[in-house]
Amino acid sequence: MASLFPKKMRSKSNTRDTDWGTKKKSMTSAYSLAAIPSTIKLNSHIPYYAIPEEPISLPEFLRLCDQRKKFPILYKLEFQAASKVESNSCKYALKRENLEKNQNQKCIAYDYNRVVLSKPTGYEGSDSSYINASYVDSLLKPNAYIVSQGPTEETVVDFWRMIWQEQISAIVMLTKTFDFTKVMCMQYWPASRDKGETYGEIEVIIAKEEELANFHIRTFEVIKFENGVNVKRTIMQFHYTQWHSHSCPYSNAILEFRRRVRAVVGKTTKPILVHCNDGGGRSGVYLAIDANMELAEEEETFFLFGYLKRLKQSRKGLIENVEQYKFVYSTLEEHLINKISWFSVAELSEKLKEKSKKDPNSKMNQYQKEYLEIVNQTPKFSIGDCAGGHRADNREKNRDVLCIPPDNFRPYLTSFQGNTFTDYINAVFVDGYTKPKEYIVTEWPLKSTLGEFWSLIYDQECAAVVVLCQPPHNSQQYPAFWPDRQSKKYGPVFTVEPISHSHFTNIKTWIFKINKKVISLTELMAGVKAPPKTTQLFLLTCWPMGQKVPSSTNSLVELMNMVERWRQRVDYGPVCIVSPDGRSRAGVYCAANACIEQVIQHGEVDVFQAVKTVRRHRPQLVENMTEYKYCYDLVLHYVLHYLNKEPKI
Repeated sequence: MASLFPKKMRSKSNTRDTDWGTKKKSMTSAYSLAAIPSTIKLNSHIPYYAIPEEPISLPEFLRLCDQRKKFPILYKLEFQAASKVESNSCKYALKRENLEKNQNQKCIAYDYNRVVLSKPTGYEGSDSSYINASYVDSLLKPNAYIVSQGPTEETVVDFWRMIWQEQISAIVMLTKTFDFTKVMCMQYWPASRDKGETYGEIEVIIAKEEELANFHIRTFEVIKFENGVNVKRTIMQFHYTQWHSHSCPYSNAILEFRRRVRAVVGKTTKPILVHCNDGGGRSGVYLAIDANMELAEEEETFFLFGYLKRLKQSRKGLIENVEQYKFVYSTLEEHLINKISWFSVAELSEKLKEKSKKDPNSKMNQYQKEYLEIVNQTPKFSIGDCAGGHRADNREKNRDVLCIPPDNFRPYLTSFQGNTFTDYINAVFVDGYTKPKEYIVTEWPLKSTLGEFWSLIYDQECAAVVVLCQPPHNSQQYPAFWPDRQSKKYGPVFTVEPISHSHFTNIKTWIFKINKKVISLTELMAGVKAPPKTTQLFLLTCWPMGQKVPSSTNSLVELMNMVERWRQRVDYGPVCIVSPDGRSRAGVYCAANACIEQVIQHGEVDVFQAVKTVRRHRPQLVENMTEYKYCYDLVLHYVLHYLNKEPKI
């Protein structure tokens, strides 16, 4: 495979030997199949070995993944073997005048493949050619990427010089500007679309910005005065916002992110600029996924181990630990298993007909196969993950001890209601299509948790409350938790006051003002005020208890539209979804609403990925095939009856 190992000059000042045979250390028996401990030895006839030294076919790769699930130590063996590569000279990065240009001394550019900046016009000072950035090959093309650290205040002008000089095709940013209290990367683009910013000789203007749950897409107009005229270029930035340092994101979100990048970049010959905060672990993970998927598209093979060795020889710190390497494996595996699950709105009716046809071999239709795959890929949480809900003082606040929110993904109550109250309510955040934590899914409150429910709405500033069931009047099991006509107190500090009430076909709505009384001595002494907050409650009356789907699909779609119109008026706070048990019905609402957003924004449908996303934090959501199929029905109904039609007033 000659295309895997091209030879090419890398920088203007240094020659690079890209003959990987001369760079590679010979593999000793320490990494052979025979060296694996006897407890995990494999049969000698198996055609895929502990460490794949050659590109492997896609079916072989899936078997390799199964092997590593049985013997996780193989990830470590493989990672350690790839990391034992020759180190290269870093004398430019380690020069005294360049040290402060590096955010992390463990992630710096080698001399042989560093990006060399040309001198600025009229520059008479000392050497300004250094920037912490490296050329990196893909598995098919030399110099396919430039990996850089995120710019600092000192290096932001050099960063834009590099973008202009190297004619970057797109920017892939994999870090937040702030992560908790730490500055991870300077914001190197204007603060708003109203006004551009100038970085040295380059002016940057935001022409367009699109926000999705896990990433933002910005279109920059970049202008530089050259040879007596203003030269303008358009560069797109893909900014992944939900990837914390030293962690791994969700595979399906990264695959969707990569799809958006490739839709713009295509088969460009210009390099893609990839950076995280230091140009290390996260950048290496993205390169490994992107380069191997590109290889699979061309030659139907993966070469993960070989590319890891290449990354280790290209720049310090790329893919920093075994967990990140394991994530690359799992993401490529998910890509192969799930294939392409999205399709255009124009294909919707035809696709649904195809999905209904039964496979004569498996006796299953496509809906059933998809849902089975989702169930197999849904994460499982341990009791330790959900420790808050299992504490003795919180246990009685749950309707079902098998449906407890993970501590990392539950909303914490912050309003003080007395010493007997805790920060816990059985609720969980769910991502939408355009915003993370767009929904909060919770169960119908118990008589003892009415105060906690209104604390949730107040503390999280929920714009709307959507109730997807109507229990019998005066039900003991499902107590009323909102007032109908007069103000009512819930718990020791919250009073809910009805402002207005409307009644539509199968839908009732109330607008409430929530008043909070400050009873914390500390807050009283500090003069803390608790301003009233407003929310609107939407009640769907056509989904009787015990019924799997509502009697009117149109009413549920209309309810979704009413909620979105209300949120547009009140600045898009999260939506609290209430179901009888915190699991049934709510997932249908969240997944179908996300799909409708995708239809509106991009003309695409991807129910499979929407349901996977909804189940990330609460595996019980969309709990059966009926609900999964109904998500498709809701999207179809919206497309047939609402898309491109004037909204109802």
